[in-house]
Amino acid sequence: MPETLLPKTRIPLRHLLLFGWLPSPLKILAYRLLLGYRIGRGVKISFGGVVIGKSVELGDHVEIGLLAVVQGETIRIGRHSSVGTMSYLSCNAIEIGDDAKIREQVYVGGPQLPESRFVLGSRTIVLQLTNINPTKPVVIGDDTGIGGHCLIFTHGAWLNQLDGYPVTYEPVTLGKSVWLPWRVFIMPGTTIGDGSVIGANSLVSGNIPPSSLAVGNPAKVIRSAPDFPKKLSDGERAGLVETIMGEFDRFVQHGGVRVEAHGSIRAYHYSRRTWRLMWLRAGVRMDGIAPARGDTVFSEAALAPDALADFAKRGVYWLDLGGKTRSEGGSRLTEELALFIGRYGIRLIRISG
Repeated sequence: MPETLLPKTRIPLRHLLLFGWLPSPLKILAYRLLLGYRIGRGVKISFGGVVIGKSVELGDHVEIGLLAVVQGETIRIGRHSSVGTMSYLSCNAIEIGDDAKIREQVYVGGPQLPESRFVLGSRTIVLQLTNINPTKPVVIGDDTGIGGHCLIFTHGAWLNQLDGYPVTYEPVTLGKSVWLPWRVFIMPGTTIGDGSVIGANSLVSGNIPPSSLAVGNPAKVIRSAPDFPKKLSDGERAGLVETIMGEFDRFVQHGGVRVEAHGSIRAYHYSRRTWRLMWLRAGVRMDGIAPARGDTVFSEAALAPDALADFAKRGVYWLDLGGKTRSEGGSRLTEELALFIGRYGIRLIRISG
């Protein structure tokens, strides 16, 4: 192929040969000392996984999967986020928030412009085999979910524009708490408002208002606020939490965990160890309940800031459904329950108290 003025380095062979084969601790050390990357605690970069940029910052507990490539001019990945096996991210600017998950074989790339930018908010997820083209900026808000096999494009061009055919270069913006199920196609110039849901196999072009349900090809709004999403009563919310906790106990018991319930306190026994959970139901006060270090408090109502500060000081973990927060760290029980309630769309912001 003839040489061009600017090099085209879709596969960074030189970097892969220099760093890709190194075990994670040595790779991180080399990145810090030789390339000046800022890398937090507990970061893991699997075999063949590489991060390539002029300015790179990886937060605590970031994970880069097997044979995953992340490359750009500037790269910022927040704490507890991950890029899955054989995923490929290439963009001038890559910004990923905290607790974001990019699953296996996700492709982010395409022709680059000076303004090319890929922004993925905190607690987002992009499922496998999704293809995102950030030639123009793609900005995805916090708590948004992108299903598998989705397509997000910011440019459409093939036939000759001088012959009258359309050529489009426009950014795409998805707001906070947007849900794209599997096989949704987002066209250039699309904006989807906060809290909206798009039906599976839909094609979206133009603007979708906040808190809307849109389906079809092209997608049309069929429900919107105040009828969508449904408003729940306190009793309905409490009933749903009861169901979720019942499903969680059934799930862990199937995995060999023994569960003992004594009022608001649950004990989970596994592999000769025991973890305690204190379940504070809606309207129940904490009077007489004293969680110890390593315990997990699971609260339906928002916990007071002074209570959270006390928990953090004493080494107590928490999952606060009402306040939509969780402790920075957690026991194995905390992490299992946080992961499980995520199946019901419940995502909590990590705070230190």
